[in-house]
Amino acid sequence: MPDGRQPATGGYLSRMLRSLFIPDGDTFQPTGLTRSFWSDDAQHGGPPVGLLARAIERVPTSVPMQVVRLSVDLYRPVPVDAAIRAETRLVRDGRRIQVVDATLLAAGRPVARASALKIRTTGIPLPRSPVAWDPPPGPDEAAEISWERPGAAESELDFFHIHGIEVRTVDDSLFTLGEGLSWVRLTVPVVEGEPNSPLVATATLSDVGNGNSMALDGRRWLYVNPDLSLTLHRLPADGWLGMRSIAYQHPSGIGSAESQLFDTAGPVGRVAQSQILEPRVDSRTT
Repeated sequence: MPDGRQPATGGYLSRMLRSLFIPDGDTFQPTGLTRSFWSDDAQHGGPPVGLLARAIERVPTSVPMQVVRLSVDLYRPVPVDAAIRAETRLVRDGRRIQVVDATLLAAGRPVARASALKIRTTGIPLPRSPVAWDPPPGPDEAAEISWERPGAAESELDFFHIHGIEVRTVDDSLFTLGEGLSWVRLTVPVVEGEPNSPLVATATLSDVGNGNSMALDGRRWLYVNPDLSLTLHRLPADGWLGMRSIAYQHPSGIGSAESQLFDTAGPVGRVAQSQILEPRVDSRTT
């Protein structure tokens, strides 16, 4: 951990960074571990998505259910130095499905929203799937990445993608333009004092697909995703989330990233992200 690590803000200056958010009544104080690659003042997309998933998952259901779709709009930068609050609204409740909306507010201002669909879970004797699963190299076979390479870790600040998660990549694909094949896992709780549920962990990590699909040099281009749509037919069974990601980009300034998500047992779902493409004009371009 670099000596220049910044402590959590907002009255928690003496506390070491051991979570993405610190609860404070009905709000959450971000720590430096939420910080984005794109801006030192804004959060990475993953932590806000994780908070929205946590709020939605905590809405009670009449029967056991699983979140199968989580669609998030990240329509304003989420600041690192402001208290965050999540609000939920039950749209439709039933015994087969539930629909929940959630809004994230920073210092009282809406910054992101989500809509989620839950489906009841049960046990049924399905026939064997005709679709074969060809497993990629697992996390033990992938290489733990180093952020010491030029351009990857030039700041002493904390960042989500460097200090909040562990990334292992296959054939160095995280740093290669084109399809990325990587494994990721959280190294800290999303909320201090709480274990990460499989949904919250997956939602928080799913935004990494945008970087894993890198088709442009991030030191010279912005490819920020203002949304995320996650679908899950089952929840991952362990802490590692695998993703095979690819991006498609157009001179109109619009792109998209798509990732297949899996664990060591097989596929779990997909995530799709839109991209705003712009030339980069800050110090990282030098």
